[in-house]
Amino acid sequence: MRSPLVTTSETSTNTENLETLDHQGEKEPEKIDDSMTEYYQLKYNILITTIVIGLSCFALVWVFYSLSTGLNYLLGACVGLVYINLLAREVEKVGNSKRSIGSTRLALFAGLMIIATQRQQLEVIPIFLGFMTYKASILLTVLPSSLLSGKNKSE
Repeated sequence: MRSPLVTTSETSTNTENLETLDHQGEKEPEKIDDSMTEYYQLKYNILITTIVIGLSCFALVWVFYSLSTGLNYLLGACVGLVYINLLAREVEKVGNSKRSIGSTRLALFAGLMIIATQRQQLEVIPIFLGFMTYKASILLTVLPSSLLSGKNKSE
């Protein structure tokens, strides 16, 4: 039932405003979906780049040093891959339920270094460099897109 104090033109304006609000409410999930799709694509690219760099470096280390050193590097790269995957999972949860990022990943790295120093067969430097492979993949994945977006903004 229409209020006697509201004129017809006010009613139509209010209806348009409600439609506009409803329309804006529909765009927010689309933006979130687009940004999550972009996030998943970036995560996938970083993981694939980490695998490619890790296997390439393993082959190079095997050729130029020894199989043992190469396997140590590969062990570090595999733990680095697990580390970056855990980081990506925690980043996904930050907006929804989790308020802070945990320290499970740090325990993973510390455990790897402790095991590497305690075992005679393991070498600390190749394991550490293998672990840091994910950082090279992040640089290779993010840096070109950052440089290109900065170049497009200046033009």
